[in-house]
Amino acid sequence: MAKRRKVEPKYAVNISMKAWDLAKAGAAVTLRVRDRGLLLGTIEIGQGTFGWKGAKTKSGFKRISWRKLAEDFQRYH
Repeated sequence: MAKRRKVEPKYAVNISMKAWDLAKAGAAVTLRVRDRGLLLGTIEIGQGTFGWKGAKTKSGFKRISWRKLAEDFQRYH
């Protein structure tokens, strides 16, 4: 029987939430996306928008409406 080596996961996503109930105003889910420990960026998902902030970005989140996000995904899918 061949030995299996342990493969480290390439990507990791850490999740934090601002509120217990996402229906509340101002509530959002924050996802920190890492590639082998190196932060790639942060995604913030709320009721009205999807936001992306790169790891080296000094300004705030780039807000993308759900309609625009769906169109972009359809284009690349």
